[in-house]
Amino acid sequence: MGMQQTPRKRRSPWARYAPIIVIVVIVAIVGVALATRKSGKSNNNVSVGSNNGSAGTSGTNGVPLFYNDAKAKGQVAKYQWHNCDTSTGRVAIPVLNPPPCVPEFTGNNGGATAPGVTADTIRIGVYIAKPDPIGDALLKATGTYDPPDNTYTAYQKYAAIYAGMYELYGRKVQIVRINGTGSISDPVAARADADTAASKGVFAVVGGPAQAREFGQELAAKHVLCVGTCMVAQPEKWYTDHEPYLWPLGPSPEQSSSMVTEFIKKQLAGKPAEWAGGSLKGQTRTFTLLTYDTPDGQFKASWDDLAQKTKDAGVTVKAHVDYYLDFAKLQSDAKTIATKLRQAGSTSILFTGDPLFPKYLTEEMTKQNYFPEWVMSGTVFADTNVFARSFDQQQWQHAFGLQLVPARVPKTNQDSFTLYRWWYNADPPTQNNFAVVKGDVELLFQGLQLSGPNLTTDQFKAGMDAAPPIATGNTIQTVTTYGPHGFWPGEDPAGLDNAGLLYWDPNATGQDETGKFGTGMYRLMNGGLRYLPGRWPTAPLALFDPTNTVTIYSPNDIPPSLVPKPEPVPVNAPAHGA
Repeated sequence: MGMQQTPRKRRSPWARYAPIIVIVVIVAIVGVALATRKSGKSNNNVSVGSNNGSAGTSGTNGVPLFYNDAKAKGQVAKYQWHNCDTSTGRVAIPVLNPPPCVPEFTGNNGGATAPGVTADTIRIGVYIAKPDPIGDALLKATGTYDPPDNTYTAYQKYAAIYAGMYELYGRKVQIVRINGTGSISDPVAARADADTAASKGVFAVVGGPAQAREFGQELAAKHVLCVGTCMVAQPEKWYTDHEPYLWPLGPSPEQSSSMVTEFIKKQLAGKPAEWAGGSLKGQTRTFTLLTYDTPDGQFKASWDDLAQKTKDAGVTVKAHVDYYLDFAKLQSDAKTIATKLRQAGSTSILFTGDPLFPKYLTEEMTKQNYFPEWVMSGTVFADTNVFARSFDQQQWQHAFGLQLVPARVPKTNQDSFTLYRWWYNADPPTQNNFAVVKGDVELLFQGLQLSGPNLTTDQFKAGMDAAPPIATGNTIQTVTTYGPHGFWPGEDPAGLDNAGLLYWDPNATGQDETGKFGTGMYRLMNGGLRYLPGRWPTAPLALFDPTNTVTIYSPNDIPPSLVPKPEPVPVNAPAHGA
């Protein structure tokens, strides 16, 4: 049973700015995640064609025929293919996973098929956060600030790249700026801003207030798509209740729970806690669940799901402790939570939470001489170096678990950076969030191309669901699918489908996600190899052995699967002939 703290009636003034501290590194971390979320060269030799058949097939129900499906049917010669690299069956654009090629469109596209859509245009809203003196000062102090106008320009510039390469069926995209009117966690302003977007007649919105789920919820109520970073991560039911309007990039909490439960069952349960410290080392493993929640219990169903899954897997769970992130009480709450964890006495903490509270909690647990294993089960950026370096190192040397973020590559090797230079022969207008912008735009335009000419929100879903997985086995690449592809039971409303395994090395040196050199790095097992559901190995994994691990790939040793296929610069690109 969860042991929740009593929420404060008076909200801490820091609560408004707490999410900004996280955003300081999100622009660097999410950029890497988006740059590798669907890497195009798979060791599994999976071509871009139809999916496994359970989520619909290209060429049916309004979804355009994909090149490789046409090739398999001997029908390639019947069509002209739009900007197609016929050697791969993908659009000839140098990103890690271009979508399947579709035929050149001719004829009537159906005209005004949906709100925000005419025979000639598709209106897309771009949310730009309201300037915030305190929040902006925090970002400037860390060197991660991008002016709002630069961010808006970046959206326009990346949209022009994809509009120049993808099939839009006779329509052009119009970008509409949506200026945020409140803080990133203001639910009232979020609803009002979503209403403003809908009133401007947009088909979809990218970007949004980073801590207000009401924005995506209101857009769905107005029948407007909310794509990529438009929304806040939420329990799976929230996505399914608002289909087909929400398109997150990451997994749902329930999916993360399934992955970590499988890992624990196959690798940890019933075995000695060999990576714990003190008297706990060598004891048969027992677990305490430590989970983040909100005062109104937004994630209660998700953590109850985790508790049930571990129970069903035969994992010994002695306690479940919830905590709230209150900046006015970080130290006092840390002492309270540490005491509860120590009293439960488990050898291992199954941790799902934020990247800020652990600094205080780990310091307090070391004071209380309690050194369990820390098993990360889908944490929000606690699996990044920039935050983990702030944790108590005596504690965190016992940390390992799910790796949701992909294997890291240097900033200038990310395909978001190299794509911009390919098209414009210049650096992106934003220094920090260019990859976030590119990821939003790429996800949106993939759906626009795969929807076919009859562009509706339902047809957007049909096209996205028909997009095939890039791999059906374990790979270094991140695998992202939507719909029933067999990775998850029923419909999959979320994005990321696989995860790797990492552990903390307090002595490793290198750059963190913001580029700062220091000591303490996560090591990714097997070079960042990732596992799909049902495919986690049963043979013991060599945790805390640096052999065959990686912290960050150098420019000279980036695996081919993380490097986009070179493509010629098209004649309509500004960089053509430069």
